[in-house]
Amino acid sequence: MRPERPHLPPRPCPSCGEQIDPLRAPRMLWREDGARYLCSQPCYERFLRGDHDFDSPVSKRAEEPRAERASIPELVREATLIRRDEEGSDREVDGAHPYDRWIATGLSILAIAAAAFARRPETAWLAGVLVIGSALVNARTPLRTADASRLVQLVAPLGLAVAAVSAIMTSGAGLSTWSMIGLGAAAFVVSVRGWVHASLSSPVRDAERALLESLPNKARVPTLDRSTYEEVPIEQLQQGDLVIVLEGELVPADGVVERGSGVALRYPRAALSRPCDQGDFLLAGTRVLDGALTVRVRRTGDRRGIVRAIELVRRTQQDTPAAFRLRWAINQWSWALLGPIAIALILWNGLESTAALLLGAPLIAVLASLDVPVVTASLGAARRGMFFGSSRALRDAGRVGTTAIVMRGALTAGEPIVQHVHSLGELDLAPLLGMAAAAERIVADHPIARAIRQYAAEHGDAAPQMRRSSLHPGLGVTAVTHQGAGLVVGRRQLLLDEGISVASADADAEHIENEGLTPIFIAVDGQLEALMAILDPTHVGARDAVQRISDLPCEVVILSGDDRKTVERIAMHLGAPQVKAPLLPVERVAEVRALREAGNIVATIGRGGDDDTALAAADVPVPLRLVGSALEDRGVAIASHDVRDAAGALWIARAARRTVWRSLGVCGAATLAVVVGAALGWMTPMAAALLGLGTEAWTLRAGSRLLRRVDLRVPMQQ
Repeated sequence: MRPERPHLPPRPCPSCGEQIDPLRAPRMLWREDGARYLCSQPCYERFLRGDHDFDSPVSKRAEEPRAERASIPELVREATLIRRDEEGSDREVDGAHPYDRWIATGLSILAIAAAAFARRPETAWLAGVLVIGSALVNARTPLRTADASRLVQLVAPLGLAVAAVSAIMTSGAGLSTWSMIGLGAAAFVVSVRGWVHASLSSPVRDAERALLESLPNKARVPTLDRSTYEEVPIEQLQQGDLVIVLEGELVPADGVVERGSGVALRYPRAALSRPCDQGDFLLAGTRVLDGALTVRVRRTGDRRGIVRAIELVRRTQQDTPAAFRLRWAINQWSWALLGPIAIALILWNGLESTAALLLGAPLIAVLASLDVPVVTASLGAARRGMFFGSSRALRDAGRVGTTAIVMRGALTAGEPIVQHVHSLGELDLAPLLGMAAAAERIVADHPIARAIRQYAAEHGDAAPQMRRSSLHPGLGVTAVTHQGAGLVVGRRQLLLDEGISVASADADAEHIENEGLTPIFIAVDGQLEALMAILDPTHVGARDAVQRISDLPCEVVILSGDDRKTVERIAMHLGAPQVKAPLLPVERVAEVRALREAGNIVATIGRGGDDDTALAAADVPVPLRLVGSALEDRGVAIASHDVRDAAGALWIARAARRTVWRSLGVCGAATLAVVVGAALGWMTPMAAALLGLGTEAWTLRAGSRLLRRVDLRVPMQQ
């Protein structure tokens, strides 16, 4: 039976272009790019000479543009319905006219001119009336930069009015021209207070505005059919909502990544991007550089981390009792103290002394001393990914006397690796590593467990699932193999508790500890079989962080679950003399409480989530990872995972506390000078007004000075 003849489609002759059957072509020529079939001998000869206009090589393809497939972010953007809300034109009215301050200043200048050219008592009366008019306008104009009540803001204008009344009453008795000029100058000083406040507060206001601008105004949320999306105002977001964040966009609210992964800048001025995956907590203002994320909202509105940092002082319910009571007493009851003193001065020296007291009383300066350093420290820290949970947390952090640092994850990288393994028994190392990795599956998130599993995946054999696996916190794991033998993987103490001798490995374990490594023992069926050396590299900035905390000054104590010799070796390299090791998780909590009982304010630095029990026992918890827990509301949360930022946050808090006390000292000196000068008749209204404005300027200027110090002493981590 003859085989079937293959079927080939007709092809054009490469020389003349005529369609021919390849199986019946008289001539054929082989070339590198395939066979050529020619219809006749003349065409064959022309083809050899190079005349083949109709030749189209098989390998040559028509150049057609490739259709580009839209990426997932582009598809999501195309499926997003943009809602355009009409913006209202009505603005908030605070009762002040924009030209009030200009009017008050103009009246004071006219009063100075009238007093300078006074030749008759009527002219002095005119200057006094102009000063009273300036006082009335100043009383109507609030100081927006000061968080003071209207009663406190009325003290200086009232003093100005009292001085004017005193001048008018004594004008007929030969009041001097210079006294009237001084009264006009006092009116001028009171009138320009608003501009002085705004100018000196501008650096802090600019930092606050920059942080607010890092927050988006819109959020992309999925609709009911889940195939389209909608942009809604950020005010409409509620806890539990889902928002979609694409590459190049900002996270609109604090939340947890529910789906997706990517790379992001974790806080507004972050210089280093970090990967973010499912389960990670993200702050509002986080910029996604790559990928697409679905975020479950945890905090929105005023509860977002950035907004909380800006409005730290306004949340008075979380403030320290002493500062809150002092602020409340000044705002509500300052007149109860000033009134009797003013009446006594009227009876003692007359109205002019009372006016000097009211013009020079540094009530607003005291409020600024309490608030400005706190606001500045919070803003300066937030720009570096450090977030104080409350004013109480900031002030307590400024009084810290002892800092306990959980070594793994804070002073070390927190991602250990198996440096080497010593075989001590008769079992082969590969199956032994496989069994150890199978037993460590019970603690999937522990860093040492991850290191053992990774090393076993590269050097060990696969092992079946272990039976009756059990975790011993801080010590290791025990399990039963599929053959019924007991398996123990962990520290020396765990093996001793299980009745297994480790004497044969003491020399090797001591050598490992002297190198700053962690020994992990593996025993099977009561016999020691292997010894692992675990290396957790020291953090690149750990030594600088320990040194900065020690220089505050503050006592540094290192807490660790590793063997004491290992921790002492690392502590000696870092310059930390005090070591508490080895400690179980429960023992770390007890150690922190013991440090608190010694009388100092204690801060604990550790990884958020992993070391929450030890962090919760401290006065000031400092978690190095944002997880959105309640600990962050009463401590200092660090978004960068860098222990140097934790040390920087403690330095900022200490600097803010010193600034508060320095400003309060200036206010106390000014108060003493005003009271004594008014009582003895030395303090004129102009001198009192200048002293009051100078005191306020000093306290307001302290904010910009502190902001510059923070920029110089706490650089952005690269």
